[in-house]
Amino acid sequence: MRSVYEASSGLEAHMILNLLKQYRISGSIEGEYLQGGVGELQAMGFVCALVPEQDYAEAKKIIGEWESMQPPPDSAKSEARPSGRLQAFIMGVIIGAWLMYWILQGRI
Repeated sequence: MRSVYEASSGLEAHMILNLLKQYRISGSIEGEYLQGGVGELQAMGFVCALVPEQDYAEAKKIIGEWESMQPPPDSAKSEARPSGRLQAFIMGVIIGAWLMYWILQGRI
């Protein structure tokens, strides 16, 4: 067996194995339960998807095609203009303060 993919979690490794099973490539996961053994620190890089040596090249090709179809990371979204929630909150505070001042001026 040869490591074809280093996953960030057991869930990701299972997803890769299910992708490979669609192409009739069997495999296994190594290190799936090591993440919980570290305690407060998350184990990184211990979860691997393994395939037989004769299927390694085809599995790498399939995974490469799958990775090329994935959307870019969320970093592109974070550079976009921030939402107007903060501005709406500040406007609400200002309008609320003005209304309270107006109400209290009428009663005093």
